[in-house]
Amino acid sequence: MNVITKNTFLLALFTIAIFILNSCTTDGYRIEGQLENSSGKTFYLKELTVRDILPVDSVIIAEDGKFKFKGDLEHPRFFVLQLSQKSMITLLVEPQEKIKLNADANNLSDSYMVTGSKGSLLIKDLNDKLNSNIKKIDSLGKVFRKNRKNENQNELKLRLDSVYKKIIEDQYNYLIGFIEENYTSLACIPALFQQTSPRNYILDIYKDLKYFKMVDTALIARYPELEQVKAIDAYVKDNEQKIKEKELNEKVLGIGAIAPDISLPTPQGDTLSLSSLRGKYVLLDFWASWCKPCRAENPNLVKNYTKYNKKGFEIFQVSLDRTKNAWVQAIEDDNLNWSHVSDLQYWNSGPARLYNIRGIPASFLLDKEGKIIAKNLRGNALGARLLEIFAKEEHKN
Repeated sequence: MNVITKNTFLLALFTIAIFILNSCTTDGYRIEGQLENSSGKTFYLKELTVRDILPVDSVIIAEDGKFKFKGDLEHPRFFVLQLSQKSMITLLVEPQEKIKLNADANNLSDSYMVTGSKGSLLIKDLNDKLNSNIKKIDSLGKVFRKNRKNENQNELKLRLDSVYKKIIEDQYNYLIGFIEENYTSLACIPALFQQTSPRNYILDIYKDLKYFKMVDTALIARYPELEQVKAIDAYVKDNEQKIKEKELNEKVLGIGAIAPDISLPTPQGDTLSLSSLRGKYVLLDFWASWCKPCRAENPNLVKNYTKYNKKGFEIFQVSLDRTKNAWVQAIEDDNLNWSHVSDLQYWNSGPARLYNIRGIPASFLLDKEGKIIAKNLRGNALGARLLEIFAKEEHKN
């Protein structure tokens, strides 16, 4: 081996050795900083998973308020730093990040400053904006409660409602801008599900599907192995399917559509079809003997049937009962003297599935041609609509 070749070979070996050494000794993540008013307190590090919050580490804070956590990560993780159940912050930690954190332990979530982690800064911005608007919403509640006995209460409520809507609109616009600017970041996951109160989400998967898809598409390509990303992907795909089903149902069962026909046994054992009532205005009503709201609505049906039956109004009730005896007894007890059918299949009822019934009572008002002209008219709303319909019919005649 000549000198040049030998030196080149040795240099290559040296370079490989340095690379291997560096690979073996690469530092993991580190979270360190200082908390005022925290000496002797325990600081907990926990991981936020899809289904749980898992303990990772804890430290007792030194007299000078300093603390340090460190560990190894293969992929980004959501962590919580916690002093108590009501005092915590969320971090989005990348492998090998060196994060600096400073805060006041007496007001951790509002006082903390973080550097060295772009994802954690984005999470902080998200939470700061939300907390600011929640405080504004809370102040509206205080104003309303303070003036509860004010004679101009209704006028005040309208003004407060208007301000509330502007606050929600502000948070909504902020989130849309945040997502459009940072859709490749994992920080968009909590952005999609921000709430002003339990179950009161800012974004709606049905109205704002494109933003959910924007985030899902970017993250599943970038972090296909992360459980949070897999969960978002499954959530988006599931709701896409539901939206398609809803759109199909609206097409089949929307206002102006011909109501799908129903042919089922009556209590007497004959088969009766919904289409046999064409030429009349028909209330197609789904109910059951065991349904208390249905039974409470039946007197209103009786009243309207008595008033408008001779003018061309009919009721076609489909029962979701399980036994014929309970079904027939309820018909007799409530004096329901109109058309009744049932397959006695409870929630597996064919017509219930056909009409996408998720709860009862549920109803569809049909015109003389069998077209759907209204849905779920109950109480005074049904009587008002029938009054309007038959006033026009009389005017025609």
